[in-house]
Amino acid sequence: MPAASITQRRDNLARLRGSLSAHCAPDAARTNAAQRLAATMPLSHTTTIGNLKQILVSGALLSQAQVGGRLGSAELLLETTDDVFLYLGAFSYPDTECGFLFVPSLETGHQDHGISTPFDSGALASKLTPPAPYTDGVSFVRDHELPVSDYRTLLSTIISDYSRGMNDYIYDPDRFACACGVVRAHPFGLVGGNRRAASFEVRIPQRVPLRPPHLRAVFVRKGYELPELSDLFSSGVPIERYEADNEADYFHALRTACISFIQDHLIP
Repeated sequence: MPAASITQRRDNLARLRGSLSAHCAPDAARTNAAQRLAATMPLSHTTTIGNLKQILVSGALLSQAQVGGRLGSAELLLETTDDVFLYLGAFSYPDTECGFLFVPSLETGHQDHGISTPFDSGALASKLTPPAPYTDGVSFVRDHELPVSDYRTLLSTIISDYSRGMNDYIYDPDRFACACGVVRAHPFGLVGGNRRAASFEVRIPQRVPLRPPHLRAVFVRKGYELPELSDLFSSGVPIERYEADNEADYFHALRTACISFIQDHLIP
């Protein structure tokens, strides 16, 4: 089943927006704050130290097909092997040690062929069971594929009506609740999974260049600063170095550093 067309993605967006409901009465200040956060939420991509040098030498994030490496089973099933995957908000992919943070302007020029989903699409290929009446993950993904950058209107509603507050969404997008504290189910019926099941995904075909002004910062563990980072630093991209308390805690430290950067530099 091929990816949804641009017309289908627009129809999906209208249907999904209509399917959401607020628990409490609308609050204008809360709605406006959610709209601002959704509009400015950065895109992120993480990787391992072992892959970092190849990415820096390439000067771009490349799809599995472009790299020429082993193709993932989930990507083969979903026909996304030639896509670069990014996620809205702070780094969310576990067992990674470094990351790239992009501002929303990265989406400019990808309005027709960029695709978003309000969850990690790969999880539906093998890890999560789609809600009824869907019998397979692929059809569920296709019915939830959204246009770039219009998907941010749906994100705004979720931040406003399914999160206790703006900071709560940044830290824990998978803790769905009303501002009053009432716990809410996943807005699209998913059960289980980690925060990636609640993080918006953006897929961009083939390559995402690593250059300003779209690339806002690169995060790397102290002591692992590769010489290849110097070109990005010279071009004005901040290299954010973080420290982990212990070897098993590096992803938590990476995510925490990313959240702090977002709060300090990217949210109005």
